[in-house]
Amino acid sequence: MVEILQRKLQDVPILEVVNDDFRYQATPLVVFYHGWRSEKELVLTQARKLAQKNIRVVLPDAMNHGQRQQPISTLPSFTFWNSIQGNLAEFQLIIEFYRQRQLIKANQIGVGGYSMGGMTTGALLTQHPEIKAATIIMGTPNLNAYAQLVRESAAKHQLYLPTDMRLLTSWIDHYDLALHPETIAGRPLLFWHGTDDERIPYAQSRDFFDRIHPETYAEQVAFITGYQAKHLVKIPLMEKIANFFDYYLTE
Repeated sequence: MVEILQRKLQDVPILEVVNDDFRYQATPLVVFYHGWRSEKELVLTQARKLAQKNIRVVLPDAMNHGQRQQPISTLPSFTFWNSIQGNLAEFQLIIEFYRQRQLIKANQIGVGGYSMGGMTTGALLTQHPEIKAATIIMGTPNLNAYAQLVRESAAKHQLYLPTDMRLLTSWIDHYDLALHPETIAGRPLLFWHGTDDERIPYAQSRDFFDRIHPETYAEQVAFITGYQAKHLVKIPLMEKIANFFDYYLTE
């Protein structure tokens, strides 16, 4: 039976999803991030499928989401980037909570996410070698390309955006997987993206994969194309994600 535990790590509300037989035992740990304007509860189906593989799953609410809901800035993407930056800042807090309680088996740590959560995942890979496996689901690894797309869209629709927006979000350069692909460092990484995604361009993920896949550091990077699929995750994909983490973290 899978248990769902509510916790608060400092000011970060999380759900811990774990097989009740392993609640007090060390297991592989996966932190899984929700998408923009979503919340941790909406990722519970994915978390249950992972927990059935005897993996402990942590679902955080990003800043400005779920229990941390705040008004969204009228500046295009400003709150979006703030939310991702918050995820990055709080990742180590989550890991240390479970590490100090000796609940992470053999340092087997995975990270994944949908959409904004997938972008968070790619960013974390650039700075956290302790991550052993990751999934980027319908989220671009090319943060700067996406930021440029938003700026162009704002200009096209005559929406106010500060002229120094690029500078205001310059932290992105340090976390952009497209700028630092070598940080993948041979780790298993699974992409999934739909060709008809109406929110995040399929080409941003596919072009990145095509560029890096001949490299040694990308030997364990895989890409699944969702043909004619939009910005939506269905049950068969959730099962693939669970099987991926099961294979790389528990065997």
